[in-house]
Amino acid sequence: MVKEEILKNIADCFEKAKDNKARNSMGNSENWYNSYYLVGKCFTTEELTEMSETELNNLIKFGDFASDVFY
Repeated sequence: MVKEEILKNIADCFEKAKDNKARNSMGNSENWYNSYYLVGKCFTTEELTEMSETELNNLIKFGDFASDVFY
């Protein structure tokens, strides 16, 4: 995925998260299972913008893995 698309997906996920009030059995927000949300909460917009396309793709890949493991 190209850098601009990743950054847009990260920015857009927060608007969608406002409407998602779902919680898992431990009471945590289901938004944490969204890789873009996870990465966007961990890093600032400035940090993400400075990252390369490869770094961003690797973070999303890791986020996908983490969300599968913890789900």
